[in-house]
Amino acid sequence: MIQDLTNINQILKDEGLEICVISYGGSGSNELTDILELNGYKCRTSTYHNICHCSIPIEIDIPIIYIYRNMIDAFFSQKRRERKMGHWSINQQKLSNNKNTKLSDRNFLNLMTNQFISWKNSNLQNVLFLNYNECFDENIKTKIGNFLKNNNLIGFPFTYKEPKTKYNINEIDPRLKKLFLEYQHIIDQTNY
Repeated sequence: MIQDLTNINQILKDEGLEICVISYGGSGSNELTDILELNGYKCRTSTYHNICHCSIPIEIDIPIIYIYRNMIDAFFSQKRRERKMGHWSINQQKLSNNKNTKLSDRNFLNLMTNQFISWKNSNLQNVLFLNYNECFDENIKTKIGNFLKNNNLIGFPFTYKEPKTKYNINEIDPRLKKLFLEYQHIIDQTNY
């Protein structure tokens, strides 16, 4: 287990976390967290780093922003960063809350889809769902501002940068293409 969630609300309160940003990774959560911290919110604590890819909705007394992106784009973003920073493997461990999880592309995509479905189907009232592409639109400042009850946010929208992860869906490994087709009904829900 990476993080015991039993007393997570109290732990995060004690650490002073003010906003919890959750994603399956590769979705702009670090940039969002950076901008929120620029606005004076405490968004990173030692425990937060263990739950930033939490697979199940958690009941906590602070705002939660769940940011997601086209799942294939997010998947390849994390694969690209595996060699340098270990994202592909570390995020599977965080998504499963298990350091000994079986690492594979299938497991990773399964964990990503399960997390997305779990959070989307939750009834938590303190969660704002953001598609990564929304973060480049001028309206994002209002959307997040209304959610946080703060009309003075700075740093929004995200500054567009050319994606570092480029792929042609028709030229990827046939095994991955087959895997993506198996999950297409969920992947389609993450498109904007």
